[in-house]
This record gives sequence, C-alpha cells and structure tokens, in this order.
Amino acid sequence: TSVQSSCASLLGQASLVKQVRFPRQLLPLSVVATNVVTFAVMLAIVLPLNLAIIPETRETFWAVFPLALVLVAFVSGLSIVLACANVLYRDIEHLVATVLLPWFFLTPVFYTFESIPAVSEHETLVDVLRYANPVTPILTAIRAPLFFGELPSWVDVVYSVMAAAISLSLGALVFRRIDDRLAVEL
Repeated sequence: TSVQSSCASLLGQASLVKQVRFPRQLLPLSVVATNVVTFAVMLAIVLPLNLAIIPETRETFWAVFPLALVLVAFVSGLSIVLACANVLYRDIEHLVATVLLPWFFLTPVFYTFESIPAVSEHETLVDVLRYANPVTPILTAIRAPLFFGELPSWVDVVYSVMAAAISLSLGALVFRRIDDRLAVEL
C-alpha cells in the first residue's frame, strides 16, 4: 500500500512542490509513515494475541521490532524511487499497480514455499523464489519470531538489511539526481 500510494504523492501535491522549497522526499515518506501507523496498530493487536496463544513467541517477539524497521527502510527507498519516476514518466503509477498484484501473490504471505509440494521437492527452486523477491526474506524473518517462536535465519536478516540499505541508497541517489527537475516536470 505504501509503495502504490506514494507513487502519486509528488504529483498529488504538485502545487506545493512548485511553490514552496522544502524537503520534497518527505511527501512519499509521509505516505510510508501513515502506513507505519497502520502496521503498528495491527502489530499491537497481533502481538498480545500471539503471546497468549503461542507461548513460544514470548522469548522471540522482540525481534519483530528491528525487523519492522528494516521493512520500513526498504519500502521508504522504493517509494522515493517510484514517486520520482512517476513525476518523470506519468505511467509508472499504473505500471506499479499492475506489477504489485502478481508480486503480492509471489510473496509467501499466506503460505510458505515449503508447503507447496511441487516446489518443496526442489531446494534450489525454493532458494531462487525466496531470494529473487526482496520482500520474502524480510517477511520470513518477521514471521519466524512472531508465529513460530524462532529467531530468524541470519541469512534472511543480512539479506533484508542489505536490501533495505540498497533501496534507501537508490532512493537517495535518484532523488538527488532529479530534485531540481521535479518542479519543472510538474
């Protein structure tokens, strides 16, 4: 939701971007921040239920908080890149909406790759599916302490941190390169 909504954040506030000089990257980041509040409310509901229903999570639930920051960092960088790209190429917003639906189904939100019989037999295919999608390791790392009472795999954590760092770096680079063109293009 953050990525899709942030695509239109700069275009939606075009008059503000043209008239006032302020850190323009705050517009897509404000969309992410709004969705972080929603995420925090959902976590505030799920966490007590998990602690009561799944006792194994009492020792590992704390790991969700730093992993959630990694997820927010990844989404923030991606949101800045796509918001800037949407200013330059107006159809990016529609393309993102088209790409996000299959991406959602390829991300194991309601299932695990191991639960699919045809996929679980091929360990290499599971690894390709897991690491080709940068959201999957973050999701798997958050799911492990929250639902299974296990600490996440260090490979998933390192991959997630690296993906978030690359996303934020790319967001900063893209924004720095086209910041001067934003008001002109709007």
